[in-house]
Amino acid sequence: MNDGSDKRDLKIIDEEKDLGVQFDKTLTFGKHIGTIANKATRVVGVIKRTFDHMDEHVFKTLYKSMVRPHLEYANSVWSPYLKRDIDKLEKVQRRATKIVPSLRDTPYTTRLMLLDLPTLAYRRLQGDLIQVYKILHELQDIEVSKMFDMTRNVKGLRGHDLKINKQRCFSRLRQNCFSQRVCNVWNKLPAAVVHAQSPGPIHQHLQEWY
Repeated sequence: MNDGSDKRDLKIIDEEKDLGVQFDKTLTFGKHIGTIANKATRVVGVIKRTFDHMDEHVFKTLYKSMVRPHLEYANSVWSPYLKRDIDKLEKVQRRATKIVPSLRDTPYTTRLMLLDLPTLAYRRLQGDLIQVYKILHELQDIEVSKMFDMTRNVKGLRGHDLKINKQRCFSRLRQNCFSQRVCNVWNKLPAAVVHAQSPGPIHQHLQEWY
């Protein structure tokens, strides 16, 4: 007989960490973003103190292998939509690129161009679209119907036949969740891109748009 003791043992918590991502009860991921931004900033500090010589090639190698992974791990789950969180992440890359002495006094956009680095916001968008490609092409163990609404797609309509139906959302949080925020950009991609043998062409077309 169940005496209800299992219910009394349940604890109400405001946040939980799962597979390296901090989930809070609001699902805005503000604390997670703050945590990874601080961690990446500390790594930038270690690099700055450790390496006496820093040119563009050395910086890119270190940054891509030691810093950026902290800022991008599982970002399809927690991708920010609040300006303060977007700016908090971009500020890490903005400061990091100043490590290169020859670029220190140039504007951020110029530093990115000379280093051949995109903004983190662009990287998140590209990552989202690659994730969509993998799901729709069954390259990951995720059931398409549980992630996206594809029910009204009809072959022969303008555009490609893998368009995602964007649902009517009444909250900003829902509008910016993965399955909804990807719809507009994904649906605008050419058929040749969404049906390509690999997600590689996505980057090329995003560069043309952005």
